Amino acid sequence: MKKLVLLVFAILFFIGCADKPMATSVIGLAGNEKVVGWSDSNNTQKPKIVIKKIYITEPLKDSDKDGVPDKIDKCPNTPKGLVVNHYGCPVITTLRFNFDFNKYKIKKIYYPQIKKIAEILKANPKLKIEIDGYTDDIGSKAYNLQLSLKRARALKNILINVYKINPKRIVVKGFGEAYPLVPNTTSTNRALNRRVEIINITNKN
Repeated sequence: MKKLVLLVFAILFFIGCADKPMATSVIGLAGNEKVVGWSDSNNTQKPKIVIKKIYITEPLKDSDKDGVPDKIDKCPNTPKGLVVNHYGCPVITTLRFNFDFNKYKIKKIYYPQIKKIAEILKANPKLKIEIDGYTDDIGSKAYNLQLSLKRARALKNILINVYKINPKRIVVKGFGEAYPLVPNTTSTNRALNRRVEIINITNKN
């Protein structure tokens, strides 16, 4: 009878202990909550400090408000409202010619547009211009650079030979496939990017 009582008592004791989780650390043995960063080896872990760098940049100065920062603006003091190119010089006009593939000859159908440019030059004897040639993105960059220059020179030759404009008033440059008007994603867009732009450089520094 006494053994039976002891057996029942032992069973009840173990059932009561089963409701409590076993301690897994020295803090647990003390009946306390486990502290973050504490381990049984009594080492504390220092919290990581994250430093975020914040850079404050001042807006680039644009004195003539043409959208081109002063430090790259080659034509400062541009009158308000004029369309400018990528280095801040007024664009007199953008001529979009449909050049034949791998050609730089300007077709006769575009001569009326060129005549208007010649009339502007004749009416303004002090006006100096820059003719910038461009291509689409078909072909290598080096080849397109040369092709764009040939297209600009073709227009210059017409102004000189047909309309008798002084060549000293005309500068030509080729930019290849750089500075596209529209993305070169369709045949129509590529045709728009095959162009020449005439820039007023009369007061260019």
